[in-house]
Amino acid sequence: MLLCLVAGWQAARAQNTVESIRQRYAAQKECIASHTGENANDGSEWPEYYHMEASQFLPATGGHKEDTYMYFGEREEEAIYPSHFITFATTKFNYAAREYYMEFLYDPDGKVAFIYAYDPMVAEDDMGDDLEYEFRFYLNKGKLLKAIVKNKPMGTTAFVDVYSGTAPKPFFTRMMQGFLDKAEKIRQMFIAIENEAYDN
Repeated sequence: MLLCLVAGWQAARAQNTVESIRQRYAAQKECIASHTGENANDGSEWPEYYHMEASQFLPATGGHKEDTYMYFGEREEEAIYPSHFITFATTKFNYAAREYYMEFLYDPDGKVAFIYAYDPMVAEDDMGDDLEYEFRFYLNKGKLLKAIVKNKPMGTTAFVDVYSGTAPKPFFTRMMQGFLDKAEKIRQMFIAIENEAYDN
């Protein structure tokens, strides 16, 4: 895991570009995909992560489950157990019968560099039809570099591009802020687990 990510995280310390973020994202996904399930005690073969599941019953929508993975790297320290920083997170959850999914790529300082989000039921206004959306946001130290938004009517198969650029309309900006808030909650959860696990 460390070998696949060293170059990526060194690059992450520099200014993000859309292309550098795409390269880091691809490297992270490749590392996760290379997990074979063998040699469970060999950390070099397994991506290091915390996995959290939460289940509850919500009024009106029924059973709710959230499944979150938080992948991490080690800080360069002279310590037997060096501290970690979150590199990537995925979360999948449901409301009623709808499944939501998000991915967050983090810089070593905890800033979000990339968001992918699938939202199966969004209406842009109170009277609008629900649509399925895919959102991609590329960021550099909190500043939006590029937004890509796709949608499709519920029940159809192909997403179509509805926006690509640096100045999304307010609805897309509000969605992005909601995803950033979720990414920060996951980061704070990671910090709490890390502090408990390593008594920092």
